[in-house]
Amino acid sequence: MPKTIKFVSLHLISYTGHDEITVNFGDVTKLTGKNGQGKSSIGGAPVWIFWGCDLTGGKFDPSPTDRPFDRVYGSLTLTVAGVEQTLAREIIGGTNKFYVNQVPMKAKEFEAHVAGLFSKEQFLALYSPGFFFTQHWQKQREQVMQHVSAPTNTEVFKAMSRTSSDQKDKEIVLNPHALRLMDELKKHSIADLEKKYTDLKGKNDKLHIQSQGSVKTLSDQLKALGPAAEIDREALQTEGEELDRKIQSYEADKSKVTQWENQRSRLQMQIDQLSQRILDGKADHARTKANEISTTCNSCGQELTEEAKATSLGNKKTMVNGIAKRVNDMLAHKKDLVAQLEALPEMEGPNYSVADLISRIGEINSILQADITRSKAAAELEKAKQNEVDYLKAKNDSIFVLDAIKAFKAKEAELQVSKVQELFTTLSVRLFDYVASTGEYKPAFVIQMDGKDYPTLSAGEKIGAGLELSDVLYKQSELIVPTFVDGIESFTGKVAVYGQLITGRAVPDQELKIETEVIA
Repeated sequence: MPKTIKFVSLHLISYTGHDEITVNFGDVTKLTGKNGQGKSSIGGAPVWIFWGCDLTGGKFDPSPTDRPFDRVYGSLTLTVAGVEQTLAREIIGGTNKFYVNQVPMKAKEFEAHVAGLFSKEQFLALYSPGFFFTQHWQKQREQVMQHVSAPTNTEVFKAMSRTSSDQKDKEIVLNPHALRLMDELKKHSIADLEKKYTDLKGKNDKLHIQSQGSVKTLSDQLKALGPAAEIDREALQTEGEELDRKIQSYEADKSKVTQWENQRSRLQMQIDQLSQRILDGKADHARTKANEISTTCNSCGQELTEEAKATSLGNKKTMVNGIAKRVNDMLAHKKDLVAQLEALPEMEGPNYSVADLISRIGEINSILQADITRSKAAAELEKAKQNEVDYLKAKNDSIFVLDAIKAFKAKEAELQVSKVQELFTTLSVRLFDYVASTGEYKPAFVIQMDGKDYPTLSAGEKIGAGLELSDVLYKQSELIVPTFVDGIESFTGKVAVYGQLITGRAVPDQELKIETEVIA
């Protein structure tokens, strides 16, 4: 059931050009007269009483500027859903005072009372057909669309996938864009999804460019390394290990040979020394054996006795035998040393150069390292190529989702416009502006009549647009308030409102005239 607001009477004192005036409202109240007679002031007075503003919602001081006054006063008797009450506001000495049914109230109390009746923007949009268009476009958009349900995702998906108008009532197979978004929107809002994939597109685009640079750099490096050499890596590694072992055993082998040579030298020296001693012993044996035994006494020259001769001969024999034994012993020892010398195994020292081995190991390492470097570069190149493919795929996937989002928003906007457009008869509404540079639809709100934006309409066309817009808001709000149409002489169309109608018409050379009608 609509909530109806009706004006009963208005009483003004020292209000703009009115010294004192009372207006009793009918179903239709016509204010006529020449310019400056206060028609607009009467129409705007209820708004000032409610909120201290003018018909555009801006602050307003109705104090006369051409004459002295004691107070500015305005009271409005009205019925709200059939219950009558009187609201009043006055200015005394620059201070505002407020009354409800002649009871003084503080400003906050009065504001709360009025707010309990209706909202300021809602009342003004219904009361003054021109007010709606004085608001910021976002506020206009909000007011019109607050009771228009947004299309569901399912509706948008079907509309995105529809290829012709005759599919409207047929089963629709969702296209790839719709299918992808249907899955993505289970986890993210469309706004978050756009942020996510815009960020991913930027990151993957950058990574794709970097991977392209890496592919070129690594390709150049691989080219500079030359073609891959045919090598037996295992054989080279084995050879290197063997050479390394040779280097490690070189000193030990060399030490063993030195010990062997020292031992041979020592034995040979001992044999040589024995050989000389044996020669000396043999010579001594021959001399001793060849010596004749003296038969006379060396001191007295007398012939020795047979017994003495026998003793001398025995001593010589003992001496010769002793020398023979010593020589034989040395011969036996020499024979033993020669046997030892001959028993020593043959041994040769390392027949290679450590420097040559180190040089060869360096060659092997160089070959292996070159192969490792080339293999690593080849592997990195393949990885870079794969990254290039993967990042391009990821970037294209982000572009696919962003394109899907654009298609979603465009179709959502189309459906929203369609729903809002159904509210109007002669007016059309532009809810979005297409930004060619980004391919996106930005929220907007422009009322048009016959293809012309509201600001470019004539005065009469603006009244017609305002009345149609008010009609839409009436249907949405279920609130019926009086309608004040100022400058009605500019409008040639039919005026149809749900509640009281107050009009202001300029009539040349006529004093202010107030006429009312009651519609049975």
